[in-house]
Amino acid sequence: MAQQDATVLLDEDHNAVMRLFEQYKAAHDDNRKRVLAQQICQELTVHMRIEDEIFYSAFRNATHDEELLQDATQEHDEARKLITKLQDTPTDAHLMLELEHAILHHVNDEREEMFPEARKSKNMDLMQLAQQLEARKAELMAAHPA
Repeated sequence: MAQQDATVLLDEDHNAVMRLFEQYKAAHDDNRKRVLAQQICQELTVHMRIEDEIFYSAFRNATHDEELLQDATQEHDEARKLITKLQDTPTDAHLMLELEHAILHHVNDEREEMFPEARKSKNMDLMQLAQQLEARKAELMAAHPA
């Protein structure tokens, strides 16, 4: 497979989580919902961590766009609070819908604002960042298998 840049890699994570949200909404069995909720929470937690640790710091250094970063960080904080609640009540469809809406908003912000700005920046090596993101994601997923 051809190597992808960091924005494509992160967007693939977004798409994978959106598919999990759809499966959750279609599930009729509480056990299936629990499994999917655990998967969603883990995927999002790892994704936000690699963004916070690697992508956002590189974006800050390259673009100095503190406003976009502050918005993204606040959105991550909101998602983390919802994830914490969902871990206690994984079959709460209303709470899952709230998380899905928060994530959709965040994904759209990244797709429409942050990723285009990152692609335009001459100071971001998106291919090298993708390698770092993949390595860190693999490390985090191995440490906490679903």
